[in-house]
Amino acid sequence: MKSWMCVLVAALAITTVTGRDAVAAEPAITNYGERNPQAPAELDLFSFLVGKWSGTSPRLPDGNHAEWTWIGRYILNGMAIADELHVSGLEGKPYLGITLRQFETEHDAWIVEFLNVSSSFLRRQVNPSAGSVSREADSVVVISEDAQLRIRERYRVVDQNHFTYTMDQSKDAGRSWDPVSIEMRMTRVE
Repeated sequence: MKSWMCVLVAALAITTVTGRDAVAAEPAITNYGERNPQAPAELDLFSFLVGKWSGTSPRLPDGNHAEWTWIGRYILNGMAIADELHVSGLEGKPYLGITLRQFETEHDAWIVEFLNVSSSFLRRQVNPSAGSVSREADSVVVISEDAQLRIRERYRVVDQNHFTYTMDQSKDAGRSWDPVSIEMRMTRVE
């Protein structure tokens, strides 16, 4: 009986050491995370954002350009994407916004939320009952809406190293759109 118990204790010790080593072999910190092979195929729509991007705004009223840095990462075990937008030079203040993008297969719908870190608010952009995400030719279009305003974001993917982001708005439920209020031309840095 004692030899059986010794074998069991030895097996548990080996399993514990092996399990600990397996966890340690996976890096805890990565630059951009990894897409989970079990992630919904819809996540590929925004996968072009993963990496580091740089760009400038059109000329500002003061004659300068705002500098933009966009960093996309796979998060939540590779089942979602978080992308950060850092801006410097806009009214002399730094800015940080983070968008969280996840496709919920049980609702067959996108969940897109924007956390404005600089101004301390969360904007629900798309969920199963409001807003939309679609592909139009070489662009991904996100439309978010509330009672007063509809916002349209367009990500035009030029190639694997360039995309253009534009945002415009409608105050009449999308019947007409104000001219582009933001335009960024982004180039992949990493």
